[in-house]
Amino acid sequence: MSDDLTKTLTAHYQEWFAALTEPGTGPLDSLLADEWRYTNYDGLFRNKDEYLAWVSGFSEPLTFIGPYEVEVRRYGDTTLVFGGYRVLHQPDPQPLELRFTGGWIQRDGRWQCLFHHNSPTSY
Repeated sequence: MSDDLTKTLTAHYQEWFAALTEPGTGPLDSLLADEWRYTNYDGLFRNKDEYLAWVSGFSEPLTFIGPYEVEVRRYGDTTLVFGGYRVLHQPDPQPLELRFTGGWIQRDGRWQCLFHHNSPTSY
């Protein structure tokens, strides 16, 4: 896959993770497609509105490390993205190690995430 597309989508994930560490939801509304779906590592399923409400209610600080080992596969105006990241959620001192799969679509010259699923590497 092109290095430029991998860099672009990695940067979008970095924007996304940064938005989760600040009050509000920042750029998430434009990064996530209206039909976006999220499946969390504990099996919870959320649409875009439910996810934005959930993340805007985080009260403890979060730290994200990653994404790393990002692999992008393009199929026309859609892509599949695979990778990993770590989340440190206070007061838990151990980071949660996650692998993810995401689907992105290019619309009107910009990339939006259609779905995101993550799984812990171990429990």
